Amino acid sequence: GGRVFVIAQAPQSKRPGRLRQAKECTPSEIRSPLDELAFGDPAMGRNIQAMRRTQSRDVPILLVGESGTGKECFARALHASSERAERPFVAVHCASLPEAQLTQELFGLTETCTAPANGLANGAADDPGRILQANGGTLFLDDVGELPLGLQGRLLHLIEEREVLRPGEQPLRVDVRLVTATRCGLQEKVLRGEFREDLFYRLQGLALTLPPLRERKDKEALIRQVFAQESAASPSVCLSDELMDALQAYAWPGNLRELRNVLRGMIAMRSDDRLDVRALPQECVVPEPECNGEPPPGCALNPLQKAERIALQREIERHHGNISRVAHQLGIGRNTLYRKMRRLGITLPTRH
Repeated sequence: GGRVFVIAQAPQSKRPGRLRQAKECTPSEIRSPLDELAFGDPAMGRNIQAMRRTQSRDVPILLVGESGTGKECFARALHASSERAERPFVAVHCASLPEAQLTQELFGLTETCTAPANGLANGAADDPGRILQANGGTLFLDDVGELPLGLQGRLLHLIEEREVLRPGEQPLRVDVRLVTATRCGLQEKVLRGEFREDLFYRLQGLALTLPPLRERKDKEALIRQVFAQESAASPSVCLSDELMDALQAYAWPGNLRELRNVLRGMIAMRSDDRLDVRALPQECVVPEPECNGEPPPGCALNPLQKAERIALQREIERHHGNISRVAHQLGIGRNTLYRKMRRLGITLPTRH
């Protein structure tokens, strides 16, 4: 569960006084923060490859994905991997603020502006705003689809003219890389007149979809990575095989955010350092298949599958329905075994 950092040094030649030529790393061989997000999922691999090709170019990025899929984490990794890494990364969540406060958050206040009566200015005589704070770096706008129409026009001006307009001041030049994120398709909002079409096309210079956790092919590796992060202060804590299978079987509607919170809670509430399925919250437990009998209607099996079904049924009966023991005996995970059972139409008898 820990991490090891090493430095590779070219080995000495067998001939005294000579060193072998150290191999220089090509750009494709150098690992970046983006590469730290790759655990084997093909969709994420394509996203990371696309980012590596455009990380030094000024192309607006639109990240699309369900809530909790790690859009801000992806944007931070892109920033840390780019030439702007030493400059600020500024994130603004557009759905969490009313329009007046969001305007101040993005564009700030000038000395010529009168502080609002509701105290949004917090007493600041001159607030540069988040856009100017991100100058030279990356500006990340989450839930950009919730941006009010009035602010959409000002954002479009920022993208096209590279300047910020503030009341009572000359336009201020700004150099920011814009990364936006949305949970839903912006095209639907465009059709409903809730989002400017010209802004939509300017934002999606490169549109990437982050897959939900339930669809990721690297789910096990990702769960272990998040667990390692959450248990860093308690390195002796570990997950049982049964618990790992249960974590993989759950659909995770809240995606990585829900996974992180569940793992954090189990670690905090543990009674010993080996976590098992008893530590899993009840709402995250996937019920085992029930009932028994012949394959359900519509489950057509060829002769080989029928033989496999009979053999698997006998193995399940031999272990009295203990799926963990059956999976261990077959050398596969519980999740894999459940998929095989569903494919072959095998169900367990109801337990009273």
